[in-house]
Amino acid sequence: MKTKKITLFSLAFPILAELILRNLMGTVNVFLLSRFSDDAVAAVGVANQIINVAVIAFTMISTGAAVVINQTLGAGKQEEAGRTCANAIGAMALLGLITSCVLAVLAEPFVRLLGLEEALVPNAAAYLRITGAASIFLSLSAMLSCIFRCHGNARIPMAAVFINNILNFAGTALVIFRPFEIPLYGVSGVAFIRAFSELIGTVLLSILLIHARFGIQKQDLFQIRPARLIQIVKIGLMSGMEGICYTLGQVVTTGFLTGFGAATLSAKVYVQNIDYYAYVVGLSIGQAMQILAGHRIGAGKYEEAYHLVNRSYFKILSSNLIFGLTLYLASAQLLQIFTQDVQIIAIAQKLLLVDIFIHLGRALNHTFNYGLRSAGYVFWPMLIAVSSIWLVNVGGGYIFSTVCTLGAVGLWIAQACDEWVRGLTVMTLWLRRRWIGKVGM
Repeated sequence: MKTKKITLFSLAFPILAELILRNLMGTVNVFLLSRFSDDAVAAVGVANQIINVAVIAFTMISTGAAVVINQTLGAGKQEEAGRTCANAIGAMALLGLITSCVLAVLAEPFVRLLGLEEALVPNAAAYLRITGAASIFLSLSAMLSCIFRCHGNARIPMAAVFINNILNFAGTALVIFRPFEIPLYGVSGVAFIRAFSELIGTVLLSILLIHARFGIQKQDLFQIRPARLIQIVKIGLMSGMEGICYTLGQVVTTGFLTGFGAATLSAKVYVQNIDYYAYVVGLSIGQAMQILAGHRIGAGKYEEAYHLVNRSYFKILSSNLIFGLTLYLASAQLLQIFTQDVQIIAIAQKLLLVDIFIHLGRALNHTFNYGLRSAGYVFWPMLIAVSSIWLVNVGGGYIFSTVCTLGAVGLWIAQACDEWVRGLTVMTLWLRRRWIGKVGM
């Protein structure tokens, strides 16, 4: 089977739609729960920090698989790519099953570890227990979406997530507004709806993958090929370590804010649910660029990959700047959609101002770090990321938020410093062409 000819924007647009739709599920839940109570929003926000650790682990495996699959397709090895896809699906299913069991059983202890106010613990634990048990669906959805993207078809994952959103919105609205009685209530009801919609999306992606004819054979799902699996895990672990540390750092820094009260936590949750839309366009361009660069590197076209990544930087930077400024200027109106609490809105507006500088630094990471990943050059970026996240993001976050008593604003200042440190370093590695000669194919 010949790989379909794709361009940066023909791939980036459906990826953009999928990313927006995936995040929209969480935003819709926060919006509807805010009609229930701000405390419920804070509880769910903390539970989602833990869920995000699992999501990053799934992203880690799918990222490693994407690097190997893209380079294999670029080299014209279609049959080998099919076997790699099958092995990756099998490994991801096992990881998802283990994660589901752990989160379902240990939901309350995990929530208490964050030092959450006692009144918020029951809702946070209930949400984590139900959505955590559905982690296997999240894991498989991440891998199946990755496989479709690598083959140049990002429309299928986009369509599946669109259906997820319809189910999630309709179900959550029924739980919160109750036009008629259903046996689901409050935060636990919202969590159940979210889990059910993820199940439907995963089933749909599985059916479509069977009909896609990507060379995936059923026997390869259970026939482990150690060399390929080790390569996937090795690349994925080093690529995903940044995401894991960042998400764990977010969990730790959320703990810094528990002493500042529920208003600060709610502001943090609201901002994290809307600032995503400021950089999601740049993120989609970066992910599309990574796929195309990986194909070129697999085919030995290193100079083409190098210039593709460099050109993409200005697109990502411009996008982040425009949308970051727009979000800040419209912040008063946007935040009033979620809450009328003046204290929460005031805190959130300050965070969105600092966010502009975070997005500018993030443009460097979404360009040059993704370029390095496409070549499988992930060891040094991993060391840089881990060091910066724990020293600058978490360490600086503690100093600015707690010692300097800046609260959430202090955390955001530390995040900005972290993004710029990591971004400038990976840009240097890419421009010096350190990745040539380290390609894993």
